[in-house]
Amino acid sequence: MDPNPFFGLIPELPGIAIDRFDLRCRDAAVLFFLSHCHTDHMIGLAEEKPLNGPLYLSPVSTVLISHRYPLLTENLRSLTLSDVLRTRVVPPDGSEPYELSVRTLPADHCPGSVMFYLETERVRILYTGDFRPTPETRSFIKLIQPNIVYLDTTFLNLEYAHFPTRDESTKKVTELCEEWLRADRKNLISLWLPATYGSEDLVRLLSARLGERIHASENQLSWYLYFPMMHDVVTDDTSVRVHVCRGTKRTSIQPLCSDPFSVHGTQDPRHVRTIRPSALRWRGLKPGANFWERQDNLYYVCYSSHASCNEIGDFVALLHPHVECVRSIAPDGPGGQVERDFLTNALTRNTSTGQVSIPSPSGFKLAGIQYDKRRNISLTESDESDDDPKPQIPKRLRSGD
Repeated sequence: MDPNPFFGLIPELPGIAIDRFDLRCRDAAVLFFLSHCHTDHMIGLAEEKPLNGPLYLSPVSTVLISHRYPLLTENLRSLTLSDVLRTRVVPPDGSEPYELSVRTLPADHCPGSVMFYLETERVRILYTGDFRPTPETRSFIKLIQPNIVYLDTTFLNLEYAHFPTRDESTKKVTELCEEWLRADRKNLISLWLPATYGSEDLVRLLSARLGERIHASENQLSWYLYFPMMHDVVTDDTSVRVHVCRGTKRTSIQPLCSDPFSVHGTQDPRHVRTIRPSALRWRGLKPGANFWERQDNLYYVCYSSHASCNEIGDFVALLHPHVECVRSIAPDGPGGQVERDFLTNALTRNTSTGQVSIPSPSGFKLAGIQYDKRRNISLTESDESDDDPKPQIPKRLRSGD
């Protein structure tokens, strides 16, 4: 199954492609947009055929893409949060040319991730990409009035109604590290990361709060050092006590490097505390409940860079009463109806009272909630991998993670 069920083209905006760069999109588009640098949003970027036009993305993503795909360097155009792109689109399919205005909004999913707000005389579209709203995100959303939304509904599932904030999760990870490192000078920490890219903020904040640099593998360093904020955070010194060098590997509960054992005078894996920040395993989590779990010396901590179900609802409620159509992915069957009802209630919610209002026929089209009813679309490693034996939820929207 294709990990990205959004195929990159928006019917109302002929001539542009978002988060999809295969030959079909290259033939149909003259403007391209990338929300962030997870692999399931970059399908087709490695094609030998050149892009037919500029690729717009955030400054952080520009740096990453220029190193990963140097042949695309001349196509890259950075858009900051204060920039507004105004351009004329001449679709290659012969459709009528039109004037397009584009601005980016913070998506707060991973470094460099952005949403795109696209306006013409006829339509206003918000494309979220993967996101987890913060107060900054909400302040931006109040300034726009989209009538069509391409929504990341990765965790649009009532079993994932609540996640702790990333600040709360980072604080817990820090506490688990501090108590273990204080207990014995031989003790080490191994972070088992949920994804190859996207945990930079967690690693940076952990390093700052512990006052220690963190060991990363050679491959990780080549990636981390593209981020100026990481230059004083990670190191190739294997003698430090906190390690991310195992990356996303499941094969061992200890760091992949062996040096710290000899340096710190132990070969006993019981001196290694492994911490796994992840979200998939945290079904049914309630506000106020513990969001960490111990299995011997392996600790799972709930940490999500995607919006929880309730956060999705709150986000959509901010768009009322302008939005007429939400495009997302939901499974067939009763579960899909539950999700449909949840989105409908969110779209018609009065944000000041929390009450659901009855939409006017012209204000909201129930048929506008469009579902591509695909099954078993699972999270890819670019978002999260987990050893949890519980079934994965569908990857519902690659905004068309």
